[in-house]
Amino acid sequence: KLFKGFMIVDADYTPKPYEEWSVQDWPETYQNPSYNNIFAPGIAFAPPHAISKPRKSKNGTDISPSPPRTGMPSGITAKLVADNIIDSIKQNKEVLRHKGSLGNMGAACIASAGYGLTQGSGVSITTFPIVPDYEKYPDTQGRKLGKTFGEIGLAGHWLKLALHYAFIYKAKMKPFWWLIPE
Repeated sequence: KLFKGFMIVDADYTPKPYEEWSVQDWPETYQNPSYNNIFAPGIAFAPPHAISKPRKSKNGTDISPSPPRTGMPSGITAKLVADNIIDSIKQNKEVLRHKGSLGNMGAACIASAGYGLTQGSGVSITTFPIVPDYEKYPDTQGRKLGKTFGEIGLAGHWLKLALHYAFIYKAKMKPFWWLIPE
């Protein structure tokens, strides 16, 4: 079953006005409710709604941002889905112990914005939680400020380069690859 071209999972897809959106609407196990052997972590699942108040451009185009679900969030949600599948196989029954909502998960993003080890630039961003929790953090737009920030500079460029090689190393499953985080 699909919702706007994405897989329906254990989220609340009830149409609601913006004022009633909640972090509890977001999935935790990424399991399809109709087919319990199908999961959709990362970019495969249908978000129940945008993560900020929908707006319109001057020409009337809807602007409703979806949460980042690639990179770090994809790795984390895929790992928890894999852990649930492993547990279910080992126990010979459905087990969904591992959970992870984007409403209680943080993410980091590092993007190169230049070229060269001394002249390059990079953008480093972290956000927590990915989906704003306005009940838990009412005074800071739904985010924990100590874990939500962004920086631009040469250090971000170096970090992006280091992570590039680290993730290639991890993908090749070289010794101690499992120590490298998502």
